[in-house]
Amino acid sequence: MGSVVAVTLASLGCLVPQDSGLPPALPSAQALAEVVLADDADPVPLTSFGLGGGGLDVARRTAALRWTKNGCTTPGHIRVQVMAAGVKLTFPSGCELLVAPDGTLHLRSGDTAGPFPSGLELRLGDGSSVRIRLSQAQRARLRDVVVVSGGRALQPWRRGRPASAIPRVSYWGGVRLCCCGDGGHLYRAIAIGSLVTLERVLVPADQKSKAPRQRLVILTAPLKRALAMIPRQCGGPDPVLRRAVRAVSATAARSEALFPAGALLHRADRDKLRWVLRAGYELELAVDGPRAPRLSLFAGRSLRPMVEWTLGAGAAAFLNNPRADQPGAPRWSGNGVRMPLVAAELQVRRDLSEHSRAIGLIGRLLDR
Repeated sequence: MGSVVAVTLASLGCLVPQDSGLPPALPSAQALAEVVLADDADPVPLTSFGLGGGGLDVARRTAALRWTKNGCTTPGHIRVQVMAAGVKLTFPSGCELLVAPDGTLHLRSGDTAGPFPSGLELRLGDGSSVRIRLSQAQRARLRDVVVVSGGRALQPWRRGRPASAIPRVSYWGGVRLCCCGDGGHLYRAIAIGSLVTLERVLVPADQKSKAPRQRLVILTAPLKRALAMIPRQCGGPDPVLRRAVRAVSATAARSEALFPAGALLHRADRDKLRWVLRAGYELELAVDGPRAPRLSLFAGRSLRPMVEWTLGAGAAAFLNNPRADQPGAPRWSGNGVRMPLVAAELQVRRDLSEHSRAIGLIGRLLDR
């Protein structure tokens, strides 16, 4: 998965906003913001989501994944206890989360979510994950539990009974949830290229007003790399084409300030998924049209995008044909620049219908 970049002339006039400087950083305290910018790629830390650190105590020294009573403890001191009654996670924040044998999630507050009858993976704030496999055919519903941290894995429960196995780290093909907030704010994360969609699954009832129902995380590193690479591979004697290349080059030079990591974006248009950036730019997300979903960068309130990133398989970065409005003209110039795969562990899996789920989440943002 990845992104395709295309550049069009906003007009025959000025292509790049000509303000003399960059305004202060975008606000970062709006808990219910729709979009957050992240500079991280692989693996994507939960702190990049702007939804808290996952219940960790940052003052405590990180240890290694280790065996403890009835299970193990992760490097971030999250205790995982496994018994026939379920899998209990205790976070340094004091939050407790139980996964029952039927796949239902329980918080101490009494709030529940699920069930997830086949099991699930819980991704934790210290980069570890707890993989729980359930069975609907066996008497012992809780079949296997594996805790993974980096390249190491411990298996405290195997084939329906306690174990002390050290398995190889393997692929997880089931549902994946992220433990945000104090550890008890659970979100389902699905990526389409450099766009990560977050859907709220469970949060204590008294904290729902502070936790967004859905959020988009834009991984900006591949977008910025594409901006820098386009001018190197595009050129020619056409003065209009050269002007388009210069516009991309000028934007690439200020991309670090344009996409500050951790910034929460504010909606610029109620009828579109369009948000305000720094320095007079705006960013828009479309879920229909050519190669959607598609991100577009606008110079202010221009009607035509300056840069587009289309999100999908086989994606690349393209310079848009500045004469594309002429009859028969192609949309893009040149062969384009391939975009790297990012957030590989979160990319959509068709067998779980995750693509349609992610697109549906984006659509709900527009309907709000």
